[in-house]
Amino acid sequence: MFALGRPRRILIPRGEGPSKRWGTAQPGQAPRPVRVAGLRRETADTLTLVLEPEDGVVPDFRAGQYFTHCFEIDGQVVRRAYSLCAPEGGGLACTIKLVPGGWVSSHVHEALRVGSRYRLLGPTGDFLLEEGSGPLRFLAGGSGITPVISLVETALARDPQRDIRLVYASRSEADIIFAERLRELAQAHPTLRLVHVLSQPAAGWTGERGRLDGPRIAALLGTDAAAMFYLCGPAGLMEAAESVLRQAGVPAARVRHERFLAAPRLAERPTEPQEILFKQSGRVVTQRPGESILEAGLREGLALPFSCMVGGCAHCKLQVLEGEVALSEPNCLSPEERAAGFTLACSACATGPLSVAA
Repeated sequence: MFALGRPRRILIPRGEGPSKRWGTAQPGQAPRPVRVAGLRRETADTLTLVLEPEDGVVPDFRAGQYFTHCFEIDGQVVRRAYSLCAPEGGGLACTIKLVPGGWVSSHVHEALRVGSRYRLLGPTGDFLLEEGSGPLRFLAGGSGITPVISLVETALARDPQRDIRLVYASRSEADIIFAERLRELAQAHPTLRLVHVLSQPAAGWTGERGRLDGPRIAALLGTDAAAMFYLCGPAGLMEAAESVLRQAGVPAARVRHERFLAAPRLAERPTEPQEILFKQSGRVVTQRPGESILEAGLREGLALPFSCMVGGCAHCKLQVLEGEVALSEPNCLSPEERAAGFTLACSACATGPLSVAA
């Protein structure tokens, strides 16, 4: 019998893993075949893929968005979302940082060659420029510069005199991604104020140094309530920035952020089959040991939405009506979504009989 109890969710922490990222997903599209047309080494551990659609049609995208890359690795199709680093109207280019022990990033850095082929889904994401010509403030840390440079270049293409400030935190000068590209942008646009902050600078470094806390972020980035703020980087950096901006009275609607999250698979999954009732379709699916809710549903032919497969885009979000799930952490669910009983089908598994609104 399909017996259900009171809804409850169990959170299982995730360990270290590939860095993945995150906004609100939009409706998916058919996978798009692409070819690697170029490889550009940005730093010792970051690589830019220049991609060409095999049909010759570059899809429309907005600055700050990302594509979900569908790689075939060891006989499996694995999806990861990576930011576009090109401005609007440019070609397709994504920059990928090598993560120690990262299965997918290692494949990208070690196995892809010019001429390699795979598929893309997207574009997706809402880390977008607001309409208008007001001041823009950007804070990036490490590989968080990837979507930010797309936004900055697009904004300057629209208005070369726009008031823009970019504070970019890196470990060392050798770790500054797009260093020359950023330098040329700042030289060509006097209204762009570029501030590099290095946590481990060499002896000859004359710029800002040390770690960024709230007061330093406020001093370097400013707290102009009329500006739009864009944050992308490590969680601690973004939390410090959001806190100091709130304290300064910057409205929440004027702060946008893009989060990069660790996303390995669950360390523990139920060892017994579990029944899942998909309420909308009326289908009952048996989740096999080791499967996620999404994997179980797709195996049984349910038309469930999904994109990144690693808890970062929310495209597979569904609401738990009754029962319990184990959910991988961290992920892109907001506190409000959690309170309303939502989970992510790609990152959750039923720990007992389950009913979901899908």
